[in-house]
Amino acid sequence: MKKLNGLSFPEKELNEILESSENNKLVFFIGSGFSKFSETELKKTPDWDELIDELKEDLNISNERDPLKVAQLYFLKFGHHSYVNKIRSSFLELEPSDFHKKIFDLNPHYIITTNWDDLIEKTAQKMGLAYDLISSDVDLAQSQLDKKIIKMHGDFRQHNFVFKEDDYLRYNHNFPLMENYIKGIFSTSTIIFMGYSYSDYNLKQIVSWITNISKATPKKYLLQKKFDDAQAHYLRNHGISLLTPLEQTLSYNDLYFGFFKDLRKIKKPDELIANLVVSLGDNVERNEERTVVLKKIINNINRRIKPLYQYNILLPEQVCKIFTNCTIDYGKDIEMKVHDRYLTTDYNKNIRMLNKLYFDNILNSSDENNELIINLMNKAFINKVTVSEKTYLIVDLELNVRDVLFDKIKFNYSRDSVEILFENMEFEKILENFINKIHHYLSENNYVMATIYMANYDLVYEHVKYHASNENDSFYNVSKGITEKFLPYDYKNKIRDFPRFMQQELQYLIQIIELNEIYKAYYWFSRESQKNQRYANRRKNGGFASSIDEYKIRKKLYPYIDFIIGNEIFIDFSNQTKQFFESTILESLDHYLIEDKFDVNIMDLFILIKYCDKRNLNEVASKLILDKKFIDICKLKNKEIVFIKGYLLDSIKNICRLFNFEDRKSIHITSIHNWLDNILLISGFVKWSPKQLGEIIDYVLPILKFRTKNTNIYESIKTLLDCNWYLYENTHPKVLNIIDVILKKIIDDEFNGYDQIILKGNVLINIYEISSRHDFFYENVYLLNEALHKIKQRSVEWKIFITDNLLLNIKDIGNSDVKAIIDDFIMSNVLDTPLKEPKDYISKLLLISHGYLIPDGFVDSLDQFIEKNIPDNLLESNFINARIQWELPNLLRFLVDKKGYSEFNDVLNKFESKMDRENK
Repeated sequence: MKKLNGLSFPEKELNEILESSENNKLVFFIGSGFSKFSETELKKTPDWDELIDELKEDLNISNERDPLKVAQLYFLKFGHHSYVNKIRSSFLELEPSDFHKKIFDLNPHYIITTNWDDLIEKTAQKMGLAYDLISSDVDLAQSQLDKKIIKMHGDFRQHNFVFKEDDYLRYNHNFPLMENYIKGIFSTSTIIFMGYSYSDYNLKQIVSWITNISKATPKKYLLQKKFDDAQAHYLRNHGISLLTPLEQTLSYNDLYFGFFKDLRKIKKPDELIANLVVSLGDNVERNEERTVVLKKIINNINRRIKPLYQYNILLPEQVCKIFTNCTIDYGKDIEMKVHDRYLTTDYNKNIRMLNKLYFDNILNSSDENNELIINLMNKAFINKVTVSEKTYLIVDLELNVRDVLFDKIKFNYSRDSVEILFENMEFEKILENFINKIHHYLSENNYVMATIYMANYDLVYEHVKYHASNENDSFYNVSKGITEKFLPYDYKNKIRDFPRFMQQELQYLIQIIELNEIYKAYYWFSRESQKNQRYANRRKNGGFASSIDEYKIRKKLYPYIDFIIGNEIFIDFSNQTKQFFESTILESLDHYLIEDKFDVNIMDLFILIKYCDKRNLNEVASKLILDKKFIDICKLKNKEIVFIKGYLLDSIKNICRLFNFEDRKSIHITSIHNWLDNILLISGFVKWSPKQLGEIIDYVLPILKFRTKNTNIYESIKTLLDCNWYLYENTHPKVLNIIDVILKKIIDDEFNGYDQIILKGNVLINIYEISSRHDFFYENVYLLNEALHKIKQRSVEWKIFITDNLLLNIKDIGNSDVKAIIDDFIMSNVLDTPLKEPKDYISKLLLISHGYLIPDGFVDSLDQFIEKNIPDNLLESNFINARIQWELPNLLRFLVDKKGYSEFNDVLNKFESKMDRENK
């Protein structure tokens, strides 16, 4: 088996070295033998023994065996100057070898060398790599880069090279920082010694350091071409393992060539395993060989998918990308197809062979590896895996994150959830929440979720900085205080320190967080939607066009929702994300409507509610309600309608509950208002039972009791009631409770300008009309009396306003007691008020149209008013506000034509005559 895998070195050791490289824990320790690879025929560099022999020859002491003593004697006899020149002259200027470059290809954290030449640093410079060069304690103290080339024996540049006996004896005195620093590296890193012989004195010095280090440290290897049992035992006793090739008749050049070649191979395990399978041929079906091969395949794939388990939810494409040569089919279920013959852009015959072996085995087993892949598929909502022609159904696991996800899709947020804190601008609490999450996930070694929360922190911090940059911002003081208390996380720099095996996945995650992947998806979905609309238009006009993916675009959109919300990536508050989801769903609806089709599910509704602008949603609603088109084209099945009704009822209830979490004192309009507007608009198209419609009104009513911040909620209720009445003649007597809310606000002095706009703009007109048609009678005499008592204390102008815009409408749908109470109030407080402003004439006509007597002299006063002001003063502000140009003739025509008041015939003719002359 070892020969079949094509490796010269043991695979286990190679994998350990590669893993240390990926985790930024790999260190090369380079001796003088490594520089030999840079020699040419004309330029040679001496190794340790050759240099000592030259010194011995100059000293004429051929019998001295202690190399350090020889160097010391040379220094003492010839002096410092001659000593330095002798050593320096022995080393010629050489160029780095290919092996020097291959060292850096393995991304070492440190390169430590006992060599004095400049081959290593020269290699780093030529390759454009950022390594600090450390040749002294001063260099180490001033070093700023994480990666370093450490010349532990100094160099010629600083005249501090270590060679003679005194240099070694005083090493800890001359290089105290460097010695301790290197000892620390030994404790935390995988070390590979290269260019050293068994007898190298420098190696012996280093071995003495390692001996005193704890045994529970990463491995240290000495690369040698031949295995020596005695030397191996000696080194193992000092914490170093021999690393030798399986074939031990290699030259030194072949040794290093094979070593680096094997590491390149081991970096591509798919190819390595594929070659093994091909080499085995038919023998791969034998139990022993098959077990070994499958174990290698499974271990390799488990290593690749390991980062994905740190997500709560996955995109199906993330899983597909791990295996490659696969595609995702978004049909009724999400299906991953592992291809055998079907061409893909990443076609690779070997990968396909391994994928087939993997899935055919793993999906037919019931071991822990099967559980791992099933869990992974569930995270990506992949329901099926098809390998060649065989389809495997994926067991549906009850993942907790799915419950959390569905809660958020139903807007079931808690008061202290990040979504609500953000809506209430409670930024400090959010940042503290994110810090706690970061600490938690780092303690769990979950680098994906830690990255997400670091990014979330920075996104919110930038939001706070924006508010703190403008002194006129209402949140300026609070935001300024937060920026002084907290600092940005700078997450992209922080994650560089995470394990290297996570870096590729984290870079993909960053692309999503920074919205680059969203932009790409936005472009793709937009292009596909436009193409689909062209197909639909062509068919509508009698042509032919089709695509198997034409109606799958929304199903490809849903995973983005699941991924962002399920992993709590805080980017869906950004306009870009909202526009991505909004445009995709609305373009898809338009595509369906071209051919008079309509289809939605819960995910579609969630997107429409949370991400759509109310105005854009109104445009779609207008198309559906025109001529009751919605009823004709909606073909949802009864089961689907039941699910949708349940979802909408739950979501309305939850959204209405969220209003309790709003800051009542703030005038800030939160997204919660938009969610409610959208869901009420959508709910207007549902054929509710009387009980269900009553529930909706009960959910909404408490919100109306809050201080009114705009007119949208009332307008949305109006739209819901109008739409349900128009499509299904559906309503409920509880609509009258809205009148109670208005009267209660008057009683409690909480009736504000927005409430006046609601009354003035006839936003509640449908309540009166629906009640009249269904004989719903307003009967709350107690509340009405309380409100009138309050109104009586106000100005005449206020009494007239409430009468015109509220009381007359209540009277129309009130029981006999209510009518009598309102009549009494009007007769006593409003009917005989003087005519001072244009609006007073409108008010009097309105009272007459509701059956009240014409006050004495009113017709003459109105005639004089028209004579004096029409048309000359129509552009005056008080005339415009009273809508004299439109309301006056409309009321007069109503009184003449519908009520038979001939008294107003002459004034109507005068008004129209004067307006006709003006128009001519």
